[in-house]
Amino acid sequence: MKLVIGLGNIGPEYEQSRHNAGFLCLRQWSSDHRLRFKKSKLFAYAQIPGACLIMPATYMNRSGLALAEALRRWSADDVMVVQDDIELPLGQLRLRNGGGDGGHNGVRSLLTVLPPGQLKRLRIGIGRGDGDPRDYVLDTFNEAELAALQPVLDQAASFVDTFIQDGFTAVLNAYSIWKKSCSGDSSPGNISPKEKPHDQEL
Repeated sequence: MKLVIGLGNIGPEYEQSRHNAGFLCLRQWSSDHRLRFKKSKLFAYAQIPGACLIMPATYMNRSGLALAEALRRWSADDVMVVQDDIELPLGQLRLRNGGGDGGHNGVRSLLTVLPPGQLKRLRIGIGRGDGDPRDYVLDTFNEAELAALQPVLDQAASFVDTFIQDGFTAVLNAYSIWKKSCSGDSSPGNISPKEKPHDQEL
């Protein structure tokens, strides 16, 4: 059983905030599959054969509560989180297996439930503003940023499908192929980051 958790904050004021890139990815996935998320106390969820996708209803810094409840509810043996990453420029995607929280409060909360080596990461770059990072991540994407983000969300949703169907190794392979196909293309969603094998990051 695969479990995919998209990170974000609940409430209409945060719906298109930068910190909600994980939610936006799972909403793109649900739109692609014409599936609606159902609501429970700690998360919204969409269940399909062999997998479940959740969006915590706990606010970002308590995302671990939602993960713990999902693991009690479903016998998931493989977990991937989809998250925003302020350290990556808008339009970059990175994959990682293990590692620390990188200053991300949602990931920090998840790591109180699962050890780093059991948490795969799909990171969506949101860029870094000039002001306070805490304010920046909670600000809403502007129209140009949303337009630039759309192909990123499409690709990230495709990687979610690959994870569900074939596992994280297949995602790494698909990412490598995608990266080579767009090498040298700097259009949004087609940024080709360098590999960092020493910290298991792509």
